Amino acid sequence: MTTLQDLPTTSTSPSPKASAAQAIRLVAEREITTRAKTKSFVVSTALLLVVIVAGAIIINLLTGGEDVEKVAVVGQPAAVTDSIVAVGESTGTTIATESVDTVEQARARVADGDVAAALIPGQTPGSYVILSKNGADPTVEGPIRTAVSQAGLSDALAARGVDAASLPAVKISVTELDPARPDEGERLVIALVGVILLITAIMMGGTMVAVGVVEEKTSRVVELLLATIKPLHLLWGKIIGIGTVALAQVVLLGATALIAGTATGILTLPGAAVGMFAAVIAWFVLGFLFFASLYAATGAIVSRQEELSSASFPLTVLAMAVMYAGIFGAQALDSTLITTLSWIPPFSAALMPMRIASGDADALQIVLTFLIMAVVCALATWVAARIYQRSILRTGSRIGWREVLKLAR
Repeated sequence: MTTLQDLPTTSTSPSPKASAAQAIRLVAEREITTRAKTKSFVVSTALLLVVIVAGAIIINLLTGGEDVEKVAVVGQPAAVTDSIVAVGESTGTTIATESVDTVEQARARVADGDVAAALIPGQTPGSYVILSKNGADPTVEGPIRTAVSQAGLSDALAARGVDAASLPAVKISVTELDPARPDEGERLVIALVGVILLITAIMMGGTMVAVGVVEEKTSRVVELLLATIKPLHLLWGKIIGIGTVALAQVVLLGATALIAGTATGILTLPGAAVGMFAAVIAWFVLGFLFFASLYAATGAIVSRQEELSSASFPLTVLAMAVMYAGIFGAQALDSTLITTLSWIPPFSAALMPMRIASGDADALQIVLTFLIMAVVCALATWVAARIYQRSILRTGSRIGWREVLKLAR
């Protein structure tokens, strides 16, 4: 198997382009093999898979059952009971009626909590009483009152020789000024989960990049590696290798969530879900590239693991800001603040998938923000590469930010 030491270094080596691709590939393969086989990575991934599947099952059990309100009816014709059910359905309440023989039985059913309410005859003809234990729910009382009123009106018209069925029906149409999108909720959930996975991958993957750089620097392994390959090739190999591991983990977790959600009925539109997940992945790649390159540069400017936490603190704050913008911005995606932030990298990596899910972004906005994010990622990787190349072999005290800015020029 080819190793890093097998890379040619003499003048007879292949073309710079070929050798660069080979060097980056070898470093990436080493990172993938090393990171994917670590016990912590395997265990954490397995636990997350279990949590996703178990969460889908629990959510389905808690929300899957349809609430049915039961109403006991004494001495009412089928037209009244059918009307109660129909009116309830039109208002979004599922009502099931059951006939009981006596008022005492109806009272007992209500007192025991077996039914939400009971409709019994009143003391005078044409009057009715609605029994409830401690106040009838308006979503149940309303359909009962409507059904009884309709029955009373039909009886009054019949007594005067008018057939209620022969009267012209009133036609009412509904016009929605802002029609709801049936899959908007599911798409937003997928986008929000994608944001959380993105930040998790950035925090874990970015930290792995920085820690790996510091480990190689403190152990002097980097000096051996740079005798064979260029610093830029080593940097790109690490980012691509660890990024591949992080992306594979996100795809695995996301696919598991889609399968579990579809199997349990939480996701009813798998086509829209898959399309939204693809958009999340596209923005994930840019977001991870942005942060991973900067984490690598951060690892290059320190000489000890103890210094890494304080050096990477600004990046951690920025990553958390992106996550909170995505979480809290989900409630106001059409606001001026969120709309503005969705144009600004790296916030666009979290906010644009959510605006795509809600339909608040048109095709032009999506393309332009993606291009802006790509340009900023290219700039970030260029700056990180310059810092990395100029500081990876420097040991001693940590490089100050003022000197870091000079190195990036």
